[in-house]
Amino acid sequence: VSSGINAEYGGVGGGATAGCLATTTEDNAVSKFKNTHEGTNKVVIGGGDKCYTCGKTVYAAEKLIVLNKIFHKPCVKCKACNKTMAPGDVLEHENEIYCKSCYAKDFGPHGKV
Repeated sequence: VSSGINAEYGGVGGGATAGCLATTTEDNAVSKFKNTHEGTNKVVIGGGDKCYTCGKTVYAAEKLIVLNKIFHKPCVKCKACNKTMAPGDVLEHENEIYCKSCYAKDFGPHGKV
């Protein structure tokens, strides 16, 4: 003798889980848990912005924009003395960044231009 619940749902499960494991009808609906977008199941690594100094990918947490260029925070360094600088201390000459003292020494009124 089979119970009404098991007979109705293909004899699988019982009680609160009846019908959750199998049903007698086929459901062709798209599952919300499946990737339905073709070609988007690939992981892209390193596709972000690149650091002006080192050329590696810069992620949001470490991104610093200085003189319209993207840097890692530790990569904002003076071309002459290699000192790490805060964004407000940066000066530019011929697409290179310099600290205020090196810029004044090299490109100021009596610098080597």
